[in-house]
Parts: sequence; C-alpha cells; structure tokens
Amino acid sequence: MVSQSTKYDHLFKNVIPNTIGGIRIFGKNDNYTKPQDYDNVLNLENRIWADLFQNLEFLLDQYSSREYLLGLRSLPIPNNMFPDFEAISPLIENSTGWTLVSVAGFLDEELFFDINKKRQFPVTEIIRQSPRFAEKYAGIDIKNDEGYTPEPDIFHDIQGHIPFLMNKKYADFMWEIGALGDEILKDERGLGPDLVAHNLKRLQNFAWWTYEFGLIKNTGDTDSFRRVANDMDYEIYGAGIISSLDEVTNVVKCAKGESSRSKFLPYNIEEMIMTCFDYSNIQDRYYVIDSMDSLYKSFRANQQLFWFEG
Repeated sequence: MVSQSTKYDHLFKNVIPNTIGGIRIFGKNDNYTKPQDYDNVLNLENRIWADLFQNLEFLLDQYSSREYLLGLRSLPIPNNMFPDFEAISPLIENSTGWTLVSVAGFLDEELFFDINKKRQFPVTEIIRQSPRFAEKYAGIDIKNDEGYTPEPDIFHDIQGHIPFLMNKKYADFMWEIGALGDEILKDERGLGPDLVAHNLKRLQNFAWWTYEFGLIKNTGDTDSFRRVANDMDYEIYGAGIISSLDEVTNVVKCAKGESSRSKFLPYNIEEMIMTCFDYSNIQDRYYVIDSMDSLYKSFRANQQLFWFEG
C-alpha cells in the first residue's frame, strides 16, 4: 500500500490521511509466509467463520455477481468452519493456473505484485475478532468487529476474492494488474521514485474502486442462479463489499433509497484512478460498470493512464 506523500499528490481528489489505519504490512525482507495450521484451528475461530458466513450467505446469494456465485459453488468453502487452503488451491490451479499462498498479513505493493505476476494469491490465515487477531494488534487502535475490519483476514481473502479466481477472464485480469504493478515498480523507463509512487497510487485506486469495491449493473441475467431475485439495480463484485456485512448492508440500503450515506457513480477510469479512498470506513461512493467484459476492455485500452510522466 503506497501511502507516502509525493509532490504529485495534489493531483488526486478525495485525499485522506493515514488510509492504512494501523495495519501491519509485510515486505519481501520479512518472514511473510505463514503456512495454515489447519489441524489446530480453534473452535472459536470456526464459530467466528460460521457467523460471518451465515450472516452474509443469503444477502450474497441475492446480490452478488454471477462470476462470484459460480466460483463459490465450485469450491469447498464450508459455511460452518475454516476453509482448508490445501483443498482449495489445486482446484483453482486446475481452472485458471492460480495457487494460494498462505501469508502472515497485508503485503506491501512490491511483494504483492511480485506474487500476483506468478499467478499466486496471498491469503491470510487469521480471522477478525479472534484471540490471534487481537494479539497481532495489541496496543493498536484498529477496528475489529464482525461487520468490518481494515485488516484483510481469511474471511476477506477466501470468501471475498478466491471464488472469482475460478473464472478465466477474471483471473487473467488480475494477473495483468499484478504484471503492470510490477512493471511500474521496476521503473525501467527511469521515471524516478516520485512518479513511480504516483503511478502506483493510480493503480491502487483503480483496484480499490473495481475488484475491491465495485458494482455491476443488474440486468437480471443472474437471477436464475439465485434463490431470491435481485431487487436492486446493481450486483456486487467487489471483494471488500462481499466480505463485509456492514458494506453489503450499506449498498443495499443506499440502492433502495433507505440511506443516502453513499452514492453510485458510473464507471469512469480517468476519474477513478485519481480518486483516493478511505481504507478504514464504509465507502462514500461506488463505481458501477456495465459488465465484467467492459471492465477488462477498459483496463487494457487505458494502460497509458498508469504511466504519468509529470
């Protein structure tokens, strides 16, 4: 997560200080891998997972995107206990060539993009509200409740992101983002550290407003895969929304006119990459794409936007 200030920050809109919110970040020189000790998962941790899953299960069935629903149903992600990374990873690899890497927490941009370009997705092996989570952040004021936490935990990673990696088009899109981020960081064009940081922030903003907190227009085509038809104008494809009861509830209430907390904006890549986000709160806006294919096409057609030269 690029957070340091640069001389180009004045170009961004909605600049929010300290968006990282106290999260511990691991880099390539840290001991960032942490194998899942599945046999020693606590009963309490399984109960936390079950509560999170079951509180969202029917909401996601009704409001999430087709890509998500199909991916979720094709993976052994239980609703009552921790998922086993070793059971999930081979299925994703057979489908799209990606594998899971169990990590100790949030990774910095250099490490994250390096892993992504190898078609590896980092997954954290601890869960919010657990003793291990509390121990990790002892003495740090960080939100840690059922509805939302800024620390990506196992529920966010597995429940929010991983089902999408069963879709080849989506998986290729994620690889392309990782490859672009890695290329920006290598700076073979000689732009210098300020421009590298600025362009990475553009890419981070794009990722945030799309695969983390994006919505898609509801055409009704996904209703045949649902138990109850979607009764709002949008489908959810952002993993940050999918893994947060507070965020899903906010989207639904705002879409139905029951709240004005957040606004819905049409997808505009030039606006999105220059709009910063708040990592520690419910989002004040959501960008809406026409379709997943339109998102992929737009990203590929606008690569120059991530190579600002001053």
